[in-house]
Amino acid sequence: MPAAHADPSPSAADIAAGANWGELQNRIQGQVVLPTDGGYGAAKQIFNTRFDDLLPAAVVQVSSAEDVAAAVSFAGENGLRFAARSGGHSYAGVSSATGVMIIDLRGLTGVDYDNGSAVIGPGNALSDVYQALDGYGQTLPTGMCPSVGIAGLTLGGGLGFESREYGVTCDRLTGATLVLPDGTITQVSDTSRPDLLWALRGGGQFAGVATSFTYNTCPATSKDVVAVTFPGDHAAQAITGWQQWLQTADHSQWADVSIDADGHGGLRCWMQIVCPADSGDSVVDALSDAIGMRPLTVESRTLSHMDSIVYLAGGSLTEPRASFTNGSDIVAKLDQNVIGVIIEAITAFSQAGNTGWVQINTLDGAVRDTPLAEAAYPWRNHAAMVEWGAYQPIPSEIAMAWVFAAHQLIRSASSGGYVNYLEPGDRIERYFGDNWSRLNAVRNTVDPDNRIYTVLVN
Repeated sequence: MPAAHADPSPSAADIAAGANWGELQNRIQGQVVLPTDGGYGAAKQIFNTRFDDLLPAAVVQVSSAEDVAAAVSFAGENGLRFAARSGGHSYAGVSSATGVMIIDLRGLTGVDYDNGSAVIGPGNALSDVYQALDGYGQTLPTGMCPSVGIAGLTLGGGLGFESREYGVTCDRLTGATLVLPDGTITQVSDTSRPDLLWALRGGGQFAGVATSFTYNTCPATSKDVVAVTFPGDHAAQAITGWQQWLQTADHSQWADVSIDADGHGGLRCWMQIVCPADSGDSVVDALSDAIGMRPLTVESRTLSHMDSIVYLAGGSLTEPRASFTNGSDIVAKLDQNVIGVIIEAITAFSQAGNTGWVQINTLDGAVRDTPLAEAAYPWRNHAAMVEWGAYQPIPSEIAMAWVFAAHQLIRSASSGGYVNYLEPGDRIERYFGDNWSRLNAVRNTVDPDNRIYTVLVN
């Protein structure tokens, strides 16, 4: 089973302790926060409380691309590894790693919109982006967690309720300002370093530190948001019918499937449906016909685009910090064997007295429209992403053991994992499929000394 967290080598920690941090402070307009500083505890804090004990060598709170370049150069001069942080939601705690210099991008905000194009700072959370673009009647296809950073989401792909219609978030990326691991600043686009634009489109953090992103936006429209439930002991039937419904459903219609463990051996099966305003009833009818069963409950509401964002986020654009453990598998098909394995895994967790969930997200529709050659995000010809997860009070050790067991059960059908759901100790290539060779070539070119920190294994 993968280790809970892979720390840098002791030699790296020794080098970090001996660096002249005062020199870096003199080179930047932002702030260098050290373990000896009073604000260090707050500065190193990320969303997942599992990682509160991690001890970065320093947290560099930058205010410009030039600050980032100075910090990256300083890391190279002092033999340090570095990691960037925007929203701080890294599932593997990469944005607060022991012995690593953290470049905190949350001061780089701003959303500038012009005629369908938006230049967005990496310090923005999704809620910031939604609210800024909503004023222009525009949006981006992103995830549903409002405090996630736009940077990390884009760099890993970005799946959400508009992916069937508009693709993953990184498919909308047209350019970026990037600080390379040698400290140089470069503009990235289709005509300037297209190799790096390809890598930034879902290739994770391996190309450098992005200090701005440019996107093609899409219309923000009113939605019907519908929650439906089905009997837990008919979850396999619900998943099968959902998949059949997707084959003919218009790409403006989306739904995911969640199977929750109740901790007493039972399951809860429910779906979230998002579709154009005033179409919810007909979508529920079509989905029910495909499943061969009416839902136990139906809760439907017609909402503005911004109100639908808030509703899908649980009713608020802010979230309390929490401890959680997650993992993922990408499956090329959802046949009865794979569905059976999914039900077996979540049932075993429930029977062991634990609460947790499996969420199945479709990878069809516009996700498949972007060729592999145009983006590092690799999962273009697959059926679904299967996410395994458990929140507090389930101890992370128990949750991680279950996620590992689930991986073993589904191994013969799994093509890999989703890089935004990193699991420490995995091999990097698990997250990039057929695109790994090309991405690794880019990585070796721009970061030959592996200055960019990762918990993954080469």
